Amino acid sequence: MAKGRPNKYYTHVKPRFEEIKEWLKAGATDKEIAENLGVNPKVFCKYKSEFNDLNELCKNGRLKAVQEIKAALFKRATGFTYKEKKVIRKKILLKGDDDADVPATVVQTEDYTKYALPDPASAMILLKHWDKEADGSAKWTQDPAMLELKKKEFELKKEHIESGEWT
Repeated sequence: MAKGRPNKYYTHVKPRFEEIKEWLKAGATDKEIAENLGVNPKVFCKYKSEFNDLNELCKNGRLKAVQEIKAALFKRATGFTYKEKKVIRKKILLKGDDDADVPATVVQTEDYTKYALPDPASAMILLKHWDKEADGSAKWTQDPAMLELKKKEFELKKEHIESGEWT
């Protein structure tokens, strides 16, 4: 029985797991990784579903980046303080030995503590992803049509409760 062409997973993907790990840490997408490996992006996704070791590598490779992004987004959503240094350079004239003016620069450093206000867009993103209804849908939305539907749904539930039809 003749052997076919070797699977690109074993020739192009598996031998380069260490490189893939680095690309994931740097934020590479599946498409970018596939292109770097010389594999079709659809085939790369197929490999992820077929080969558990690749799937785990991709999932775990992005885990730290996702956690850092969540922490940064939370920080932006709630506001935070930070330190800032300001360097001030002043040109002055000094009297030299012969009473002539000699230009000089004085450098001062001032430390400030500043406060970054909470960012409503970051807060909305977090609420959309973290605060879910029982069915898994987001409680929070900026979509006016969705808000209107939620109001109508609330009114209907209220009417059912008041009429005793609620079970």
